[in-house]
Amino acid sequence: MHVKVGDEVQIIKGKDRPQTAEDRKQPSGKVLRVDRRSQRVIVEGRNMVWKHLRKSEANPQGGRVQREAPIPVANVMVWNAKAGKAERVHYKRQDGKRVRYFKSTKTVIDD
Repeated sequence: MHVKVGDEVQIIKGKDRPQTAEDRKQPSGKVLRVDRRSQRVIVEGRNMVWKHLRKSEANPQGGRVQREAPIPVANVMVWNAKAGKAERVHYKRQDGKRVRYFKSTKTVIDD
């Protein structure tokens, strides 16, 4: 999978993608969680849904809470801060390890 927890990403598809040219010049958010099995990621502050809570001892009132919902990993791209845009991730071997990098700037993502 080309996305890891903590990566800055930009959403490229769906209701949360940047609509203006100015919005496309900055990342959409940081990846909070990656689910490899279902091929989905949770991006900080994006794809917000309302979760209805049942009354309990911890929450005697019940109520509604907004939280992030998963997005398909194919709908996000890793943000290249050096180039100022979202780009595809490529892989190469470096010191016996597989590392991710951006081809345009030759910047290695994994340190």
